[in-house]
Amino acid sequence: LVVLVASTLTNPRVTWGVTFASIVLVTAIGLNMGIARWTDVAFPITLILLTALTSWLSAQRLLVALSWTLNMTQQAQQNAEEARQHRAELARVLKSLDDAYVRLERANEALIYAQEAAARAYRFKAEFVANVSHELRTPLNLITGFSEMMVTAPESYKGTPLPSEYRGDIMAIYRSARHLSNLIDDVLDLSRIEAGSMPLTREPTDLREVASEAADMVKGLAQARGLHVEVSVADDVPILDLDRTRIRQVLLNLLSNATRFTDKGWIRVRVQREDREAVITVADSGRGINPERLARAFEAFSQLEDGQARQGSGLGLAVSRRFVELHGGRMWIESQPGQGTTVYFTLPIGQPYGQIRPLRAPIGTRLPAHSGRPVVVVLHDDTRILSLLKRHIQGYDFVCAETAADAQKAVEATAAAALIVDAAWAERSPQQMEKLHVPQHTSIIHCSLPSARRLGYLLGAVDFVPKPVTRQDLAAALARLHPPAKTILIVDDDPHVVRLLKRMLRAEDRSLTTLEAFGGKEALEIVRTKTPDVMLLDLVMPDVDGYAVLQAMANDATTMKTKVIIISAPRPEQESAVLSGPITVARGAGFSLTETLGFLQAALPQAASSARIAVASVAEPVETRPG
Repeated sequence: LVVLVASTLTNPRVTWGVTFASIVLVTAIGLNMGIARWTDVAFPITLILLTALTSWLSAQRLLVALSWTLNMTQQAQQNAEEARQHRAELARVLKSLDDAYVRLERANEALIYAQEAAARAYRFKAEFVANVSHELRTPLNLITGFSEMMVTAPESYKGTPLPSEYRGDIMAIYRSARHLSNLIDDVLDLSRIEAGSMPLTREPTDLREVASEAADMVKGLAQARGLHVEVSVADDVPILDLDRTRIRQVLLNLLSNATRFTDKGWIRVRVQREDREAVITVADSGRGINPERLARAFEAFSQLEDGQARQGSGLGLAVSRRFVELHGGRMWIESQPGQGTTVYFTLPIGQPYGQIRPLRAPIGTRLPAHSGRPVVVVLHDDTRILSLLKRHIQGYDFVCAETAADAQKAVEATAAAALIVDAAWAERSPQQMEKLHVPQHTSIIHCSLPSARRLGYLLGAVDFVPKPVTRQDLAAALARLHPPAKTILIVDDDPHVVRLLKRMLRAEDRSLTTLEAFGGKEALEIVRTKTPDVMLLDLVMPDVDGYAVLQAMANDATTMKTKVIIISAPRPEQESAVLSGPITVARGAGFSLTETLGFLQAALPQAASSARIAVASVAEPVETRPG
């Protein structure tokens, strides 16, 4: 009984221990009772052993089941604990994600507001730049126009010639005014076009002319300070392909610095060739630059000296180096205090001009000097589009043609890489488009391009000449009229502008009859009574402006015979108008997969950028969650 109970309640070791104890106890009891034979004790011992063995065998299965149950219970408890820990960690992660989501919503809302603010700031900047530039156009137009007429058409002043001293000074005024006019055009282009870099208008340029022009502009100031300016250009320096205005501005900045920091002595400009580079140096005998100042010379707003010598904005050298780097050149300075300063910059020399047979230009087109670059023919009604394309698209020569026949001849004469067709021109001349045939390898690009003449058409005029107007612009506009004009009415509220335009007309054709009006109301009266052939009309005038004049003429049958050429500065909203319509590229020979992927690679970034701007402009504020 004891063995059975032990086997049931305890483990096998205890059971066998109880068994042996029971055997010893039974043996001891038998000896105490005087049992003589061993066989009388063997039976109970054997019975105990059999009972223990039977109990152990029967309990072994139960012990295994209990052990497995215990292990599973412990594993279940451990799993439950890990699950509780995971749930707690998941709850913490969910809380963190919730907090991050709230922060992301707030950041997204702040980003939308920032994009809207940036868009407003960009529009404000563009409007500000355009308005300021337009305000500069009228006085600059007078400076440029009158100085040009005094130099190029002295006969318009009743044949009175200018003294040679005056002629040189006026020529310097004219060159400076033209330089400033080009810079204003650049500012307007940059306000209209989002560009990643400053555009360059490359053209075949003689560094002798550029260096002489820059030196002439500062010669008066240098002579007033008692300085001698020298210009030396080596004979082996070739014609370079560069932006004439930018390089002239670099030389002007360097010469202006040399003039300011040189008290006596000389300023020397030297141009020489070294291997595949043209090296330009501007040296002076001035005060020199301290080493610590020299290390920061090209930093924006950095001044070379303190005290009374502190002049200018400190941007001249920084801007100049940027212009030189855009041309692929380098700029550096060598200077010692008291020993003067020498500024060096280099310009790469490309393929020499004049080594390739000149191309024959078809009637109506003007082919550029052959530079070795691919030629692109532009079918457009306004040749002024070339300046915009040259300024912002590098590596190509552009030729403008106003008719399909001229475009086809230009493509054949230049082996053009592509033909750009203005969408508005193609829409107005579908019959010419049907007759346009170009080689199979020439790509035809259809797109909308800006046009001053088209802006004039939309306003009810035959042409639009933006200010500042030059004698050549006015002559070209009159040459496009058929039949030629004999009587011209000049309408502008500024008497000086009227006098300038009258002098330009007199220089072109002394047989022209000119009439004057200083307001819209007076202009309408003259048109109704004298019926001039052409009206040169300014749009911005007090009281009755040019828009009202055009509307009144459109509604009056007696004034419809007078053709109108608008001479005015386009308004900012006109200059920044969106060009509508698709952009298509076609070629008779088709495109390979590589070419197609190349077009997509070029077009997709612009499409994605436009999409992001559009989404940001219409996005609504995100509703944020509490907390």
